[in-house]
Amino acid sequence: MTFEATSEQVNILLVDDQPGKLMSYELILAGLGQNLLKAASAKEALELLLKNDVAVILADVCMPDLDGFELAQLIREHPRFVDTAIIFISAVHLSEVDSLKGYELGGVDYVPVPVVPEVLRAKVRVFVDLHRKTRALARVNEELERRVAERTAQLEAAIQRQELLAREVDHRARNALAVIQAIVSLTPADDADKFAAAVKGRIRAMATAHNLLSETRWSGADLLRLMHEELAPYAPNTRVAVDGPPVAIMPRVAQNLALALHELATNAAKYGALSSPDGKLQVSWRLGAEELVLQWDEQCSHAVSTPGRSSFGSRVVDTSIKAQLGGSLEREWRSNGLLCTLRLPALHFAAGVDAPPGASEPHRYAGANLDRIAERRVLVVEDEPLVSMMMHRLVTQFGGHVVGPFAGPREAMSMVGAQIDAALLDVNAGDEMVYPLAEQLLARDVPMIFVTGYQAAAIESRFSHVPVLTKPIEPEELAAALAGLIAGKDGAPQRTAGVRV
Repeated sequence: MTFEATSEQVNILLVDDQPGKLMSYELILAGLGQNLLKAASAKEALELLLKNDVAVILADVCMPDLDGFELAQLIREHPRFVDTAIIFISAVHLSEVDSLKGYELGGVDYVPVPVVPEVLRAKVRVFVDLHRKTRALARVNEELERRVAERTAQLEAAIQRQELLAREVDHRARNALAVIQAIVSLTPADDADKFAAAVKGRIRAMATAHNLLSETRWSGADLLRLMHEELAPYAPNTRVAVDGPPVAIMPRVAQNLALALHELATNAAKYGALSSPDGKLQVSWRLGAEELVLQWDEQCSHAVSTPGRSSFGSRVVDTSIKAQLGGSLEREWRSNGLLCTLRLPALHFAAGVDAPPGASEPHRYAGANLDRIAERRVLVVEDEPLVSMMMHRLVTQFGGHVVGPFAGPREAMSMVGAQIDAALLDVNAGDEMVYPLAEQLLARDVPMIFVTGYQAAAIESRFSHVPVLTKPIEPEELAAALAGLIAGKDGAPQRTAGVRV
């Protein structure tokens, strides 16, 4: 913002009881190009002041009704004219006492009679310019105050949004933890391996929904993508058809629906169409004005009978669909498989929302060639202790040797010169970005995989060629990514199945 005095005309008030003097002042000041107001008495002067914004007052000291000093005192008592410049004109010699009285009453200068035109013009011009600059400064201050007020309002709104976001994140985190707690508590624990697999699968279903919501900044999870993600582990061995229009699931119900779909897929893999290579599954949906209707149609190669009792997985489906989503569920047990119809309120969905580019295909986790990983040294950087332990165990199970694991990139820097065949790097480990370490490893032609809880799009563009695994990581996903990475280093065709990029 620049400060400039404007060239607009200002008002100059001339006060004198003698018409001849008023005319002479008018002629002298005409060259200034300003608007000249004339008053023959103090009363007229006060009336003009109340109706106009005046920059300078030129007042005769000796007038019959009120002299110039008395007029100045009345002017200064009005709050509008506290800073208005008053120049006294006197035809008589003023004593020092009179001059002091004039200054005390607000006079800024004296002009003796006879008036020297050049001197009068110069004095008035100074106060005209000062008035203009004062007004311009006032406008600048008003604009600054307006901008400060706007910025303050924006900051307050941003703080409120941040607080709301923090509360929402806290709410979602607590809800997710509560759901996980319920899953662990309610999952039958008769068999340890089955218990671990069931809990892992249900948590993975929640994580899948969370990842899809993150990709759209929590605007909605794509139903087609979610369906592909849940069916991906079974797709290589069965014929699965998924068909439906683009539909976004609202964030508040996405994880509940993901759990229900996961349980349907798990039951189908155990007992239904996905339990044999010849089975077929057709999933379709349509979204109307009132409800979304989803049909889960299994066609088995073996005979199917109605279950004698409701399994825990079935109760999860019923609870998710009926209690959480306010929908209905119809199961028809046919001789060749289950036909399940879900009816869900349309308010949980938005039509016409396409999935992110490249997100419409399912991740297919083909079996990794673990021979590629055997005896290879893999540098691991991960600041979360439990995740670090899991990655150490998995790499070891794959036949590799773990270098580390290190809690942060600074600790791992000491190993850059050592023999390393591949690296698994948490992007933000120990509150440090891993990029400086990644640059050092790339300089030594060490292939790497970034591991992150953020979206792959959050990775700096200069590392766009580096594969990314999004937490939580499946063992098959990690094995396929590592095997493909090392195959690429060895010059063999790379297999990047399971790598989310």
